[in-house]
Order: sequence, then C-alpha cells, then structure tokens
Amino acid sequence: MFAGLLMMGTAIEWLIWAGICTGLVLGLLLRIGEGMYRAIFWIVRHAPRVRLSPPRIVTFLLAGSLAAVTLAIPAPTAAQGWWWGSPVNPGFDRNTVIQATGRATQVDIVPRGGPSTLRLETEGEVFTVMLAPGWYLAELHPDIQNGDPLVVEGSKMMDRRGNLHLVAARVTNRRNGMILELRDETGRPCWMGGRPQGKGR
Repeated sequence: MFAGLLMMGTAIEWLIWAGICTGLVLGLLLRIGEGMYRAIFWIVRHAPRVRLSPPRIVTFLLAGSLAAVTLAIPAPTAAQGWWWGSPVNPGFDRNTVIQATGRATQVDIVPRGGPSTLRLETEGEVFTVMLAPGWYLAELHPDIQNGDPLVVEGSKMMDRRGNLHLVAARVTNRRNGMILELRDETGRPCWMGGRPQGKGR
C-alpha cells in the first residue's frame, strides 16, 4: 500500500511539473508570436523593396521560431531513463564501461524523484556515482552507508567541469553482499518498466 501511495504521489508530482512546463512553453510561443507580428509589421512598413511575399515571410519566421524553441527545450532523456538538468550526458556508453572499487561517501538517496547519487573514493580517482530515481531505489530498499566497500560497474564520463562520473549499471556492497541491478547489458535502465525488474539482493 505504501508503494502504491508513493507511486501515486510521484505521478501527481510529474503532472504538476508537466503543467508548469506546458505553461512556460505556451508563454514562450506567445512571445514568439508577438515578435513575429512586430517583425512582419516592420518589414512591411520599412522595407517595401523586400520581394518576399507575406506567406513566405511568415514561413521563414515560423521556421526560425520553431528552431529556437527546439534548442531551448532540453532533449528528451526518456530513452536512457535519466532526467533533465543532469550535469553529464545522460546516455550510457557501453564503450566506456569500467568496474571501480572503493568506499562510499556522501550517500544521497532521495525519497523520490532524482537524482540519487553517492561519492566513490578509489585508490586513484573519485567518482560521483549516478544511481537511479529515488522512487525506484525506494522499491529496492538499498542498504548503502558511508564507508561501505563498493564495486560499481558503470559508464565512465566527465562533466563540464572535469569531474568524473559513473552512470551505474550494477552496484555490489561487500559489507552486506547486496547487489543493485540498475541497468541491463545494453545500458537500458531497469526502471523504464515502472516497477523494479532488477532486485536488490
């Protein structure tokens, strides 16, 4: 029952965010439409020698506006199951998959939403490990504490500031033997199906 309420709360949260984003996009489109109107008015009034017919002018301005909106809105990350605002490319590159062994610090598993992360300190490098959305981890009940010896298999990448990240596919906790399966062999997130497919065991 608790899991059902948690999923319902997550769905309501997503609906609220969807409404906010829709309102922002509509407001942007209204601004663009106003700008198009003023541009057409200026061209008709101040540039009588322009040979573009009004329909062609509108088509040109509309194409430019749509391109601007496309660039302004973040690319969908549903294919990789990550979220907007991620500091790194949310794609999972199988060519950069490594296995890192170290100790967990700064474990930050959020109750819902995302991102849930931890800091993995190895002998030579320090990684920010990107785990999974909070609602998915809540179903797995992960037992990861600061200082736990971990083995993390994931895609290694670097953010814009030069910090190392691991997009985790599998996390093994040597303290309690628990294994978190977060992605399959192709890198597809286990949480894409809604409920956990890979169990924490």
